[in-house]
Amino acid sequence: MNRQRALGLYIAIIALVATSVLALCLYLTVRRPPHDAWDVGQIVGLILLGWLCSSRKVYLTESNVMKMGAVAQVVAVVLLPLETAVLVVTAAKLLSSISPLIGGHRLPVRASIFNVSNRTVSIFAGAAVFHALGGTNYLWIQQSWLPVRALPALAALAGADYLVNAALVGGAITLNTRERLGAVFQQITRDTLLPELSLIAVGIVFALLWHFSPVLSLFIVVPVVLSVRSFEAVARLRDQTEKAVMQMARSVDMRDTGTGVHSQQLEQAATRLARTLGLTPEHVHEVGLAARAHDLGKIELSDAILLKKGPLTPEERTVMEEHPVIGANMLASYSTFEKSVEFVKHHHERWDGRGYPDGLRGEDIPLGSRIIAVVDSYDAMTADRPYRKSLGVNEAVERLKAGMATQFDPKICATWIQLLIEDGTYVPAETAPHLHLVREEAS
Repeated sequence: MNRQRALGLYIAIIALVATSVLALCLYLTVRRPPHDAWDVGQIVGLILLGWLCSSRKVYLTESNVMKMGAVAQVVAVVLLPLETAVLVVTAAKLLSSISPLIGGHRLPVRASIFNVSNRTVSIFAGAAVFHALGGTNYLWIQQSWLPVRALPALAALAGADYLVNAALVGGAITLNTRERLGAVFQQITRDTLLPELSLIAVGIVFALLWHFSPVLSLFIVVPVVLSVRSFEAVARLRDQTEKAVMQMARSVDMRDTGTGVHSQQLEQAATRLARTLGLTPEHVHEVGLAARAHDLGKIELSDAILLKKGPLTPEERTVMEEHPVIGANMLASYSTFEKSVEFVKHHHERWDGRGYPDGLRGEDIPLGSRIIAVVDSYDAMTADRPYRKSLGVNEAVERLKAGMATQFDPKICATWIQLLIEDGTYVPAETAPHLHLVREEAS
């Protein structure tokens, strides 16, 4: 079974579970309908609140976007019966998913089905744990100390909702890429744990205030807005940091090649190769950043070495080989490039262990470094340099082939050559070249 079929089956199973949960909740709601107009109004209000909050998004990473809907979803769980809360959250998520149709945008059906089903299952898990631990039995008791006993139930609500959601999303990403589930789940939690739990905490406070005074609950809007602004500020700072470093990388290109496009071309090639290898969007982005900044350390090299047209002396070669470490040290001061630092530092390592700076070999070399090594060598060979003219595509590919299992990761190198063949950039002399494609677990 290929990955797309497996992903489709995975989504269908989650949708089936969600449908069963909704059917049960609908049955229970029909048996125990809302008591009065206030209950109905509260339900409608929470659906609209959830819809409006979900329309407010803050970019976190390439595949993780924080939606403020978590606030309203937790409010519904704390204030309403379990079955009603699940129906309210699902209705709000459904409205959020189909609202792009109003603006004439195309609806990604499969993604929408997964998002709504995932939200139904995860909020049901959180609500079920909350009620099973007797959260509502203590929360609204007037004695001052008893509501504290609801804290374990509230913590379990937050934990179960978040973990089920992260696990389901991680499973979908794993099936859609060649990344391992453990690595995907770790990355999701690293990027979203604190933001999501902070929203859940805000939702709990909102629900408590709403129960005792709906008017008083409006004051929670201020910290929510401030939280959104802070997340947006962090996202803008990350983007500005990337642009600043990219501009420095371009200045190195202008000195080294005179064109200012080498790193940009390398970013495009490395990103494409990483995506073909089935890496997650975050991993692809990290590889692209590293590719763009891979020669940043050359900014500290003198023109006498960097632009020398003849061969370098042993002393000059030693200085030149310091540039990956210099670049990595420069990037290490920026949290945006946290994962890209090692890729930059080791992009001149060799598969046989004869590279620099640390003499790593085989799969001990970071995957991003192995990707950059292949596309950097190809781009360097097919471009004019101060010390020589372009070798041409055919000669460059032949040298890549010769370097398989010595200089380059053979499977990554073969995948890059295959992409060149598919583009028509390289036409092999033989009709059926023997290339070993990358295994399923590329990372």
